[in-house]
Amino acid sequence: MGFNWIFLFQAYKHTTIANASSSYYFAPVFVIVMSPIVLKEKISLKKAACISISVFGMFLIVQNRGNGGTEYNHLLGICYGITAAVFYATLMLTNKFIKNMNGLEITLLQLSLATVMLIPYVFVTERVNLFQITGLSVACIIILGIIHTGLGFYLFFYGMKGLRGQSIAALSYIDPITSLFTSFIIFGENMTVFQIIGAVLLLGSTFISEISKNYDCSSKKNKGYIE
Repeated sequence: MGFNWIFLFQAYKHTTIANASSSYYFAPVFVIVMSPIVLKEKISLKKAACISISVFGMFLIVQNRGNGGTEYNHLLGICYGITAAVFYATLMLTNKFIKNMNGLEITLLQLSLATVMLIPYVFVTERVNLFQITGLSVACIIILGIIHTGLGFYLFFYGMKGLRGQSIAALSYIDPITSLFTSFIIFGENMTVFQIIGAVLLLGSTFISEISKNYDCSSKKNKGYIE
């Protein structure tokens, strides 16, 4: 999680929010490729087709590299995003092996470990002056820490306990869609026609992949998919 955050925020520095978030969500592709080996899960033809459409949609989004002016190095930012995706995929897969812990315990432990790792990294690589932080910055940090990080990761880890790795990967595509529209509405990053088409493909294929799935709960219990 610590390395995941490091590379993700480096991606935000060097490219647009849309490009960084979209390249970061190559992680579900890594999860799907590795889940048959690590989790012994089978990839259905429908799942493979939906993920292929999702990946194509993601490529359409990432193609918009001209946004944001000359201060951006889009290729470097996208590389940082993909590196962060590797660590995010590892996070999703390793959490499937954590047993006898609830979502709150997992969240507390993993955030604590990430904090221990990030504190020395920040002070070594950045000039930090706590006395120059404004009141608004403090309020934003508190909101981000409690709601978007604490509550968000609790729901994330809690939800992973009852889902297959491939389902987690598919649902994760909702995140870059949200980032895409947020970057347009709040930060004024332009959305091209190709980005809109890519967003529709990402969200649509994810929806089709999940809504048309016919779960057989009893058989999945026997296979260990649902606790």
